[in-house]
Amino acid sequence: MKKNTKGAIAVGAAALLLAGGAGTMAAWSDEASLGGGSVESGQLRITETAAGSWTWADGTPFSPTDDRIVPGDSVQYTAEYTLVVEGDNLVASLTPDLGGVTGDLAPYLTVDATSDTTGITLDNITEANNGDTVSVTTTITFNPETSGTDGMETEASLEGSTITLQQTAPAPGTP
Repeated sequence: MKKNTKGAIAVGAAALLLAGGAGTMAAWSDEASLGGGSVESGQLRITETAAGSWTWADGTPFSPTDDRIVPGDSVQYTAEYTLVVEGDNLVASLTPDLGGVTGDLAPYLTVDATSDTTGITLDNITEANNGDTVSVTTTITFNPETSGTDGMETEASLEGSTITLQQTAPAPGTP
């Protein structure tokens, strides 16, 4: 190979290394702030405002410490709860849960909740309900299909039962 050709190849390789093969290319850039301010999160809370009361499904008084239930029986706990719902696009539901109930009778119990508070739907609670007090009746039913000696002479501690205010989805039309 000629000296001129070798020299040209060497100069070309050096130029490639200096131009970008061994470093970075400079490019202009700039930035601006997002316009300041801050964002704040909302909240979702439920508080029982006063101790509720227990009744049989027919409305007569029920005493959890003295009365005994049998398959097919339903007892109800009615209490008032204050809702704190802050968030422009917040949608929540209020549901009872026996997940923390303990004892041998627990597997035979089911739960449901209703509200007699006008204008509040338990599965569509929004910021419009912030500060509202809702009366909720939680019904606990001893499974009527329980047979044989299942669930006989057993007990369930209802202290682990809860009523949960849970975000379900953003409001319709939100991104």
